[in-house]
Amino acid sequence: MKKKSSVWMALALTCSLALGSFAGAGAVSAEEAEYKDTIVWVIGNDQDTLDPQMNVSNAKVIPQYYEGLVGFDTDGNVVCRIAESYESSEDKLTWTFHLRDDVYFHSGKQCTSADFQATFDRLLDQEHPVRHTASYTYIESTEAVDDFTFVIHLAQPKAFFLESIASQVVMNADYIEKYGTELGNTAESVDGCGPFKCGGWTKGEEMIFERFDDYYGDVAETETVIMKIVAEQTSRAIAIETGEADIADGISPDDAVRLDELDGITVSKTDGNGCHVFQFNCKSDNTPIQDPKVRLAICYAIDRETICDYLYSGLGEEPIDSIMAPSVAGYSSVGVLPYDVDKAKELLAEAGYADGFDMTIMTTDVYNRGVEMGEILVEELKEVGINVTLEVVELAVFSSAWGGFTPEEFNEQFGWDMFIMGSGGASNADTLLYRIMHSSENNTNNYGFYSNAEVDELLEKGAVTIDEEERDECYRRIAEIVIYEDPFGCYMNLRKNVYALSDKIENFSVKAANTMNLARIRCRA
Repeated sequence: MKKKSSVWMALALTCSLALGSFAGAGAVSAEEAEYKDTIVWVIGNDQDTLDPQMNVSNAKVIPQYYEGLVGFDTDGNVVCRIAESYESSEDKLTWTFHLRDDVYFHSGKQCTSADFQATFDRLLDQEHPVRHTASYTYIESTEAVDDFTFVIHLAQPKAFFLESIASQVVMNADYIEKYGTELGNTAESVDGCGPFKCGGWTKGEEMIFERFDDYYGDVAETETVIMKIVAEQTSRAIAIETGEADIADGISPDDAVRLDELDGITVSKTDGNGCHVFQFNCKSDNTPIQDPKVRLAICYAIDRETICDYLYSGLGEEPIDSIMAPSVAGYSSVGVLPYDVDKAKELLAEAGYADGFDMTIMTTDVYNRGVEMGEILVEELKEVGINVTLEVVELAVFSSAWGGFTPEEFNEQFGWDMFIMGSGGASNADTLLYRIMHSSENNTNNYGFYSNAEVDELLEKGAVTIDEEERDECYRRIAEIVIYEDPFGCYMNLRKNVYALSDKIENFSVKAANTMNLARIRCRA
């Protein structure tokens, strides 16, 4: 029989101060329905923006407000959304989507192909690129044939075309014109076709999801979901324990073990499609990081097995054996780079740095145990003569660093030689890797300025190779290069999607990309 810890109950007051007042958020009277009208969800970090073409926070919020031509079901298969059907030409260069005529934006405007045209015009504008423009250069043009027929013309065949398009949602053409670059900065500028509309957004505090009763599919089970921003993991754990929250996101490994032993709480731990990676600034002008031997030495000096056992055993997370998760199409296991201090010292000596050097690593608690992981790296790299200054940054600083800087601008403003990142969120290797590794000048998502001619060639080949076996070999070779030969970063742990839930929560499920279907979740009163 599970027993509730009196020590943690005594911390309820602390939790209340950290969370603010939840009074009445989920309470129901005897006269009300069996299920709550409001569910409270506590999460560690807010969104950087609600502009779906600029958002990089995570895959949790945007899909609640917006939808596109196609999407993914719970098993990761591509299914129709706003497009009720589609077909392609024989050469796979022309794709025609037939839209539903019963889809409306939250503002009440009917969604038509003109909105898709405006959305893709914005996405594909090379003169004013958005964050994901570089991932869609394979699209030659788009065409709104009539109100409910939308055509996409490709410059070349695309191996994962439908999966790629599933990541793009439609925006109201009127809002694109009205708000411009300010779209997504406020609740009022959010107008999607998803199951929830944005009922309010106080940045850094809370976001409100209100059921959209005119949604073309099954309307949401719960009227309101309140997402509370609670930075401290301990405070999120206490919130679920005291009943002040119904869902707690991103709890610590220690809390996951403890909460799972308590009455009334379930801890959900499912395989994700992302990992932690300490990425190299390959254009650093402060250190010899530009030398692949130096980067490889750093990778050999890191004991991933011990780090995962020490920091993440409570979640069941282990070192990643590739550059993508097994759930990502194109995955191949190439093994975990071994911990080898002697090899690291040998490589440093070959590169001319037998006595080591000084460097800076950025980390943040935006990622679960990110700070602790950075602290361990400091100690491990000291063993091979590398003296690390660890810089711990807040979310605002972290988010500001990924703004399409040149190497010179990045080095002047931030100066990090390595920095923690989350890699994942995509369903296929092309979408995941091309935008972060290809050295194209317009690739603003290559934050570490990585450049390898063979990797570029393989990325380009994999993007257009239809034969699955041949395509997978391209991505396997990329993994070998960026782990064992010319490192992109130090790949660490394969992440789990971890949530603590009240036992009263029903229909909870989460995809590998860490996206919940909030519309199906409900909570008994």
